[in-house]
Amino acid sequence: YILTTYGDPVGYKLPAWACSFELEPHPEYTTSTCYFWLASPVQPPVRFAYSLVENKLIELTAQEVHTAVNCHAVHLEAKSKDEVWVPITVFHKANSVELHRKPLLIHVYGAYGTDVNMSFKPENLLLIKDGWILAYCHVRGGGELGLGWHKDGCTTKKHNGIHDLKACINLLHKLGFSQPVYTALASMSAGGVLSGALYNNDPHLIRAMVLQSPFLDVLNTMLDPHLPLTIEEQEEWGNPLVDETCKEYIKSYCPYQNIRPQHYPSLFITVSENDQRIPLEGVLRYIRRLRKAVRAHAQAKSTDDKGLQMPNIILDVQPGGSHCASSWEDSLNQVAVQLAFLYSELGLVMQE
Repeated sequence: YILTTYGDPVGYKLPAWACSFELEPHPEYTTSTCYFWLASPVQPPVRFAYSLVENKLIELTAQEVHTAVNCHAVHLEAKSKDEVWVPITVFHKANSVELHRKPLLIHVYGAYGTDVNMSFKPENLLLIKDGWILAYCHVRGGGELGLGWHKDGCTTKKHNGIHDLKACINLLHKLGFSQPVYTALASMSAGGVLSGALYNNDPHLIRAMVLQSPFLDVLNTMLDPHLPLTIEEQEEWGNPLVDETCKEYIKSYCPYQNIRPQHYPSLFITVSENDQRIPLEGVLRYIRRLRKAVRAHAQAKSTDDKGLQMPNIILDVQPGGSHCASSWEDSLNQVAVQLAFLYSELGLVMQE
């Protein structure tokens, strides 16, 4: 990470486990010390001070042993369909063996120029302890590599993010990080577009998927100007109301529009009853069409799909209108239910 002191750039290597950086505001611009927090999905935030004069980094949060010490971090790059390299951050238990037999949970977002969430979550410690592999795919549409990274994954380039996600999963499996039968995909909000597209196009790559307040009906949403966010969302998705080309492009990847009779992985969706960003009506419409496609496929099951179990399609409707859990207790309950679903679908037994 590069800091500037008296006009000269100074480099200082941060701890290897650091994934997120948050600078504390300081009321005095003449200060010679800056304070910031470092964290990762498996490491609670740690406060540091950096002296611009002494070029010295000081850890201020007292901890006996960093959580991340027991976890190995791997940084990979997957080559997407157009040969663009896509970063992946992987965490797994230190000294873990037979990684191809371990469960893998993949996180993705890829929209609005926003990074995939790499903040610390306590449940990740449980997963790592239980032998899970956690992977964070920094696909186009997000903001990990700047404005261009976002622009290359929005409006008429949304397929780039979808191809990126597929490339990331294929690389993980190729390198021996789990296998499809032990792989789950997780995302929330607009991340549901990429996850939902992969769910339609490459269902064989995963065993289960967990979505939180997912955006799944892009086309119908963007065709309804009366919805509260449709107009301001045009910068991300385009305007199908006036552009027929844009309309057809959205239709080509929209999760709802591309549901078809085939074998699907199991799915768990959590949504709030009165969420203004993700209306319940659109999610219900998606669930109805998906279940209809699953039933149609079961009735005309091909020889290749014999022996495959019917997927569980579960919708968990929470009271209230929050886009995320309204309280810490609600959040904890939702995480517990989602993890129980994943353990069940992947045939795992929780160690503790």
